[in-house]
Amino acid sequence: MNLNGNLTEVDVKTLISFIKNIKATGKLIINNNSSPLIVYFKNGEPVDAEGEKEPAETIEKIISLEQGFFEFKKNDNIPESKFSGELSELLSTIDSIKLKWKKIKSRFPTQNLTVTLSETKNNNEIKLSGEEWKILSFVKEPIYLYELIKISPFRELKTLSLVSSLQEKELIHTTKNKEDKLMPEDEVIPLKKAGRVAVNTVIYGEKNIEFYKKIDNKKDFVTIVKEIGINFKDGRDILKYLLSQGKISLRKKTK
Repeated sequence: MNLNGNLTEVDVKTLISFIKNIKATGKLIINNNSSPLIVYFKNGEPVDAEGEKEPAETIEKIISLEQGFFEFKKNDNIPESKFSGELSELLSTIDSIKLKWKKIKSRFPTQNLTVTLSETKNNNEIKLSGEEWKILSFVKEPIYLYELIKISPFRELKTLSLVSSLQEKELIHTTKNKEDKLMPEDEVIPLKKAGRVAVNTVIYGEKNIEFYKKIDNKKDFVTIVKEIGINFKDGRDILKYLLSQGKISLRKKTK
């Protein structure tokens, strides 16, 4: 049994419940604007996941999604893994995780923010957990929120919750970035691959498709980003997605 659809029509909770109820074995692939998120199921129970730093983070990320395309592919050769218990527990608390994401997204509607230490005026005694101290140690200098998430030892939802807590304690503050800075890694030219697998691989997501159509093996990354009206961070996410799908390679720009 294979099935596919759009998360705007079938939410994640309904999709997971369906897989569980029919005791399906195979892999669920979800394509959003970044790399694919994959959950492996055995007899309707999750046994592994990939796409983020760790399996549990992949599950949490999937629960946060309201848009994207999904595909479930039947595969009877799904091995057991040490993560099955943890993943099953996470999926049993979808509603509470969704509520946490809703609160976090209301505070941080974008990750294109700069996190900076505050000159605190709070004279009350402030108690910090070890996890909060860890996050605070990364903010010695101003840092982009999305970069903080990447280097944090915690999952994305946990990291954002800790940042929110530190903000409430007036130890840090966030400001929206006025400009989207060009990074050295952006000096590249995307090249379409011509192999059979690359040509036949389907691209999901409107911006991903639009970006891919702009690639002519001559335009550089910056030109394409400006033509379709997105920021550099979103453009990097699209490049990462197209690379993961085997659709493109990158050539370094020469001066």
